[in-house]
Amino acid sequence: MANQLHLLPLLLLAPSLHAQWCVPTTAVPYAPTMPGITQVVCNTIDRTSVDIEDFSNSYVNTGMSTVLQKGNTYPVTIAFTIDEQISPHMNLRIWVDFNHDGQLDDVGETLLSVDHLSGPVYNGQITIPNNALTGSTRMRVTAKMCSHGFHTLPTPCDLPPDPFGYHGEIEDYDVEIVDAVGVPEVQWATGVYVFADDAVTVLHFSLVSEGEVRAEIHDASGRQLLVGTAQHMAQGEQRLALPALPDRGAYSVRLWLNGEPITVRFVR
Repeated sequence: MANQLHLLPLLLLAPSLHAQWCVPTTAVPYAPTMPGITQVVCNTIDRTSVDIEDFSNSYVNTGMSTVLQKGNTYPVTIAFTIDEQISPHMNLRIWVDFNHDGQLDDVGETLLSVDHLSGPVYNGQITIPNNALTGSTRMRVTAKMCSHGFHTLPTPCDLPPDPFGYHGEIEDYDVEIVDAVGVPEVQWATGVYVFADDAVTVLHFSLVSEGEVRAEIHDASGRQLLVGTAQHMAQGEQRLALPALPDRGAYSVRLWLNGEPITVRFVR
């Protein structure tokens, strides 16, 4: 699968020392065939798993982590299974504890909420608010049976408990929230991110105004690796294709519009 990689600062991740998040104890599978999550993709996270990983509790702390930048929008993918005999649809949620208080249901902490999906894959996006606290925190992802099986809507801790049981799966991820970097006061490009795989590197961005655009990519030592040909581009959504990067690692991309640069870092 191609890695969808967003522009971000290079930081080491560590578990939060400030908050303790609830561990749902009601998410007990009723059978090995109970539906659950089979894939989560968000920024540098790309985790594939069986739908029910622990038959004693379908809550999973994955131990995986990523860096999310305030103000950025990130594509997300959630793949899941269903049990058509009980409930042909699933409800999906993504919560992030932005204020680091150990709760995941405060105002603004539900980043994704979609219901009555038949699957098997949902593609959407989440946006990190500018008022989020920086630092390490928790992201919780769930896929749960919907009201067709007489189930209540998903909540981060299943409180109050679903009277018919939390039929689905919950996965936890560590995230580091960071401030926006490398963006000038007058931002001429927004929503910038990189799609990179072994065949191509594609920059996606939105121009505030038209002009001549050129891109450069440098490695962590500052050595220039790729240079794109200058192109005149119109205002609005744009994409710029470059050759594939040679290796996985840390890089920086510099976009120029009419000689005005924006430089940001990313990880392939």
